[in-house]
Amino acid sequence: MSSSLRMLSTAIGILGALMAAFLIVEGGRLILWGGSWFYAIAGIALATSSFYMIRRNILSTWIALGLLTATILWSLSEVGFAFWPSFSRLIVFLCIALIATLMAPWLNGAGRQFFSRTVTGATAGVLGVALLAFLGGMFRVHPAIAPDGQSHPRETASASKPGQMEHDWPAYGRTASGTRYADLTQINRDNVRHLRVAWTYRTGDMALNGAEFQGTPIKIGDTVYICSPHNIVSALDPDTGTEKWNFDPHAHTKVWQRCRGVGYWHDSTATDANAPCASRIVLTTIDARLFTLDARTGQTCPGFGDNGAVNLLTGLGPTAPGSYYPTAAPLIAGDIVVIGGRIADNERTGEPSGVVRGYDVRTGAQVWAWDATNPHRGTTPLAPGEIYPPETPNLWGTASYDPKLNLVFFPLGNQTPDFWGGNRSKASDEYNDAFVAVDAKTGDERWHFRTTNHDLVDYDATAQPILYDIPDGHGGTRPAIIAMTKRGQIFVLDRRDGTPIIPVEMRKVPQDGAPAGQYLAPEQPFSALSIGTDRLKASDMWGGTIFDQLLCRIQFASYRYEGEFTPINEKQAAIIYPGYYGGINWGGGAVDESTGTLLVNDIRMAQWGKFIKQDEARRIGFKPTAEGEYSEQKGTPWGVVRSMFFSPAGLPCVKPPYGTMNAIDLQSGRIKWSMPLGSIRDMPIHGFVPGLEIPLGMPTMSGPLVTHSGLVFFSGTLDNYVRALNTDTGEVIWKARLPVASQAAPMSYLSDQTGRQYIVVTAGGLTRSGVDKNRGDYVIAYSLPSE
Repeated sequence: MSSSLRMLSTAIGILGALMAAFLIVEGGRLILWGGSWFYAIAGIALATSSFYMIRRNILSTWIALGLLTATILWSLSEVGFAFWPSFSRLIVFLCIALIATLMAPWLNGAGRQFFSRTVTGATAGVLGVALLAFLGGMFRVHPAIAPDGQSHPRETASASKPGQMEHDWPAYGRTASGTRYADLTQINRDNVRHLRVAWTYRTGDMALNGAEFQGTPIKIGDTVYICSPHNIVSALDPDTGTEKWNFDPHAHTKVWQRCRGVGYWHDSTATDANAPCASRIVLTTIDARLFTLDARTGQTCPGFGDNGAVNLLTGLGPTAPGSYYPTAAPLIAGDIVVIGGRIADNERTGEPSGVVRGYDVRTGAQVWAWDATNPHRGTTPLAPGEIYPPETPNLWGTASYDPKLNLVFFPLGNQTPDFWGGNRSKASDEYNDAFVAVDAKTGDERWHFRTTNHDLVDYDATAQPILYDIPDGHGGTRPAIIAMTKRGQIFVLDRRDGTPIIPVEMRKVPQDGAPAGQYLAPEQPFSALSIGTDRLKASDMWGGTIFDQLLCRIQFASYRYEGEFTPINEKQAAIIYPGYYGGINWGGGAVDESTGTLLVNDIRMAQWGKFIKQDEARRIGFKPTAEGEYSEQKGTPWGVVRSMFFSPAGLPCVKPPYGTMNAIDLQSGRIKWSMPLGSIRDMPIHGFVPGLEIPLGMPTMSGPLVTHSGLVFFSGTLDNYVRALNTDTGEVIWKARLPVASQAAPMSYLSDQTGRQYIVVTAGGLTRSGVDKNRGDYVIAYSLPSE
């Protein structure tokens, strides 16, 4: 053997020995935690192979091949043929076996004669093909639930429902029922690949310094309307994107800068449809004001509120300024504007009321109020000097409206601070994470359904509830509300009285380990329909390679985890899964009304949490932030440290996917398919952007759009793409590169002037990217080329 080969075998052996030492030491730690023995045993085998490689003995190759064989058998026993879990277990030992095989002709000892050039070449060829297959598999989509291969019949495209504008998108969820369904077929599965950018509009309001562009446009007649992060409303030509007017309310706050949508109202009693403010754009602002604007001119409507605006801080008390932020699209229910707002999370006790209010769209006068302490307050006004009781669950999403039942439906969050419930009021416990139905004219409650009992991990219900009539199996339909939650539980209820249509059962959850004063609910509701909620196991730990997977397994063993609702305490970090970002967050879902299919995206990221005394946190140097890893929770005994459940390498400890699109048959409750959504191409990892389209399935933002032609459009991935998926299979059949990432649901309309169908997306960049070059202010419309 030449000196260069001797040096190579020594270097390979030393590298292998270092890896082996890591596996032995850390594998031993895992054994002490009661975990798998495989890692330590594999480390011993690798150490032995490395020793013989340094000695230039053929036993090194035999042991490396034996180690790979044992790893394959172990992997099959733990995860079967699942690609990404297998990848992290096998890729390192596959490379080691390949290198050891290639070195075989230059090694000595008994058994060397077996490794002729032919055998060595064949063995290395098989291992090389396996390695290439693994590397190639990184760029393929691996379904969480594979489609059944069936094509589902579609109803004939129908005329608009009563009161619905056939070609338009007049509300945040297209209609007040929130289905995000466009009964349009011009863009279909056969021609969607020909979509091109038709026009682009720049708002001029860049999503910088904590601002996020999450707006979904609306379209009525000859105008598209969009609001930017600081509530600047722009009116655009639907065929060219040319600006007609804009309105700047000069809204300012440094904390929560976003506008997810505006509302639209038309006076059906007006004798002149073009009269000033006969049609109005309804806008809430981040500094808590309510405006109505003339839809044709953008001028504020005279006679509305005080000098054209309503102060939404009225009645909320002294803690509301700087803590109460309306950001969701307002709901228009007949002549009533329904308003809620975000309350600052986890900062302190004494936050303002989460009251939901209804305002007269013509005058701005408050018509009714609903709050958890007095759900039947209705039209009773506050007494002079009275405020709505603080610290109650709030509406920070968008509500829905059924004009036939004359009911408004809204989701509620949790009382803040979210992680401490020792001083919760009875009212807060009764309504945390609930869906509530109230009379649209009076605000009087009809029913409510709680999706979590005594929420202690920020499981707000925030997605706009979807109203859809589900076949009852007897030739009729049953009016349903589809209530989607951060827990990944999807509660399908009769919207007349809130009784479950899809079964719900109460299950016992852990009851020990909470600190003194922290009350735990003994049971929690679980729907028969859920996505991404499987209980984590040690074998679900990932991390990318065998090394960080091992560290993740040690973390998993050392943290407390007894399934969902594992109590957080001060002694041991607890895993939170589904995490407090979701499940299903504010983006919600869409219903393909032609097939009765719910399309919904989710997040599948685990987090962990641990209590810490505020003075100890200050001593360590933790800085409380609204979205950071430490929340002070002033007024409670504990602050909370929390973060993503990542490996030391910065990769998720739980196996992929981390975000999916799901298709669910609403009549049977069967999940038709579940596909990973998004790649790592544009996702910074320790400041490095990989630039590789590896479709792990990444956390998703916002929601989907579904069309009658069997397409679901989605843009809220962490890579810079808008995609169209086949609703039967989940296959991506078109995608287009965006200048920056999008955080908003797409919308679609048919132009009254040209008859062209458009898909419109807004793009403002990755959430909290911290890099100005990755931020934007884009409104982009796609259409088919003109013939």
